[in-house]
Amino acid sequence: MIDTTRRTLLGGGLALSVTPLACSAPGSSAAGHGVKAGPGILQPGPRWNGRPGSGGDAPAQSDAPRGTLVPDERFIGGFSAIPGQWIHGPGIRITALGLPPQAADGTDLNYFKEAVFFLEGNTVTVTEWSVNVTPVRTHDGTTMPQGSIGFSVEIAAGEGAITAGDAILYCYLRGEHGLERRIELPLVINVDRALDAQRAVRYLDPDKGDDAAAGTRAAPWRTLGHALSNAGVGDGGKLVLAAGRYLEDSNITRRGQLNNRRAIEVVAQDGLAPDKIVISRTNRFLPERRWMIQARVVHFIGLTFDLRQLMQLWGPRDRVIGFFASRLVDPLGPDGPRDASGFLLGFNTDKGPPAERDIVVSGFLPAPGLGSVYLAECLFANFLTQGAALYRNVTSYDVTDCFAGGPGYDGVVVDGYFVTMPRSGLRRLHSGPHLTIAGAERGPNGTTVLTLADVGDLAPLVEKRDLWKMQFLSGAPAQAGIIDLVSADPIARTAIVRGDFAGQLRPGDRIRIYAIWHADFCQQEGVRLPTHRGLHNTTIFRYRAESPTSQLFLTQAPVPLEPGSRIATQGAHFQLTSGSGKPNVVIADDMLRLQEGPQAGEYRIVKSFDALSGSGVLLDPFSADQAGTAVQRSKSITDFVMALSILRKTGDGWEQGQFQDGHRNFLLTQNTFISQPGCLLFRSKFVGHGHRNHVQLFNVCAKMDADGGQMPSYGLRIERNHFFRGQPRGQGGRLAEAALTFDANQRYKPFKGQLRIGRKPLIPFDSFGNPVDETSPVGAVSV
Repeated sequence: MIDTTRRTLLGGGLALSVTPLACSAPGSSAAGHGVKAGPGILQPGPRWNGRPGSGGDAPAQSDAPRGTLVPDERFIGGFSAIPGQWIHGPGIRITALGLPPQAADGTDLNYFKEAVFFLEGNTVTVTEWSVNVTPVRTHDGTTMPQGSIGFSVEIAAGEGAITAGDAILYCYLRGEHGLERRIELPLVINVDRALDAQRAVRYLDPDKGDDAAAGTRAAPWRTLGHALSNAGVGDGGKLVLAAGRYLEDSNITRRGQLNNRRAIEVVAQDGLAPDKIVISRTNRFLPERRWMIQARVVHFIGLTFDLRQLMQLWGPRDRVIGFFASRLVDPLGPDGPRDASGFLLGFNTDKGPPAERDIVVSGFLPAPGLGSVYLAECLFANFLTQGAALYRNVTSYDVTDCFAGGPGYDGVVVDGYFVTMPRSGLRRLHSGPHLTIAGAERGPNGTTVLTLADVGDLAPLVEKRDLWKMQFLSGAPAQAGIIDLVSADPIARTAIVRGDFAGQLRPGDRIRIYAIWHADFCQQEGVRLPTHRGLHNTTIFRYRAESPTSQLFLTQAPVPLEPGSRIATQGAHFQLTSGSGKPNVVIADDMLRLQEGPQAGEYRIVKSFDALSGSGVLLDPFSADQAGTAVQRSKSITDFVMALSILRKTGDGWEQGQFQDGHRNFLLTQNTFISQPGCLLFRSKFVGHGHRNHVQLFNVCAKMDADGGQMPSYGLRIERNHFFRGQPRGQGGRLAEAALTFDANQRYKPFKGQLRIGRKPLIPFDSFGNPVDETSPVGAVSV
């Protein structure tokens, strides 16, 4: 058993509301090469020669079930670390986050028994949770404990003749039930600093440098484009940046790619704060809009990226791009630049010439496997954090849309994501900077009908509450700011706005029309084609978000089958026919739901499917064989856990979040969901809706309901939750009227009489790192 490290952290609480940390903490050289590490420390074995996998073959993932659950239910989890991370010095702990699946119809809670770590021939078993107190650097240069809550192991130098090099860390997540999950993480072990003398170190200076120079301290290079190409620092090198502004304007696709195996670290000169080194471009509309990072594995540490000129940070899908302790900010704000009068110009994503088009969805592209963008202890401002595989202690202001924009994600870990969205971004809906008013008159229900002299390329806008917005650019109402637009009809050349402004306007006054960019967290956008899949193996711990408008939690991805599709089944085998004449495309983890007959509403998960024959296999059969039964499909979210999170919607419109489209092995525990008037909703507008092994334990919810008035009838387990409004739901659930209170740091404060957990919690800590037990209140809170 590894020590639980339940130490006092920063005066008794793990202060993570601002942001923690960075890469590997520096340490002194380890003494006594080859000496066996102590308890709780894992080091590569004696056969390891510095190459990954040389220390011994890791055991395969076991497929022997440890209990009876829904078929193929694996434990959910991932590493809270960046692939290829250098371990510079002793004391560095790596944490595996994870929660067990819960039997939907069971009465006992399922607990992790152990996490077994394997590193190049050596192994250690961890049986208790702990808080990772490894010191890491934040985006403002300060250090804090990492704060990850899970199963941790400390990495040491190799015990054989080779003490440093490349290695692969494996972790086997195990529990009372379900199937084992194996996760892996490549590392560069440099605990004793033995690699320092071997690696190339090159220097950059944006003012004095020259890419034709040698890259030495006396003759530095000028650009990162050169330093990260095949003519640059080389495999596993280190780039040291002088203060200044680096303009990466060159089209680096013409440079040779660097297929490096060991991560290149890009760091600031000693003593420089992140804001002293700024990476940007001179123009966001260069021929290549993406800033393309061509080296295969790169870690940026303690730098600032000025995103007003960087439309997209991008690396090919097999690349690992990590950001530690860095600032990624757009000084222009979430709504883009302002015009000469100081009014927000707003983003325009799809109209007008290139010089007028902008993009509000800048971010990171998702990638399969280990190739992706990884974020640790970073600050984001006015920029979307899309598609990253790790969000560890990330602070985000104004705009974020974590999971939107891709065809599904696999292996995402959120471990400390602190979001404040005071308002939604604005998207201008016409390519011209303004529209001109020809006349105005009072309309019904306190509105004003505007007649427009021109409509440009404005599309028809129907009434949608809180979606369309307008701003007067001249006349007396110009001080009103952003106001609600009811509708716009370009054919009739009219726009209807809420409020009585008719007497304040004159012909020639100007307006600008916008749509809100919602910036919803965890919105499964981009899942639109039959070949796309939903979220898979997603672990979210310590996610804290606050906003008056944005939905903070949204899971949806309806993709219908071909019209008229029907299913015939014999046990777990099935045959699909299409009414359109086009064959159906179905992939593993798609969900099929019967639309008629005595089993209408039942659904099953697809295990495999052959498109040519239209035949496939389900994970488990429907309750009876079917013959030509109407069927539909949903893109399920499989293997998903959210824990120790606090979501608070401060406005009074829309709901905070929603569950939609059949989720499997979907677990929420020890969270606090606070919103008025709606909170967590079950939406059933699309066919193929259903949940399987969907469990909610020990949560605080302002309200949980279904917009259709009907909760899912299968696979939904709600237990020991505390609801403030609506109906008490589930075993041990309690309904209470309470005035919600918050402290000076907007931290939720439990009230007298709040429901206690009442039994062993799944995680013995709250989201602030404080121990919790049976007497603690439900939710990710502390007394």
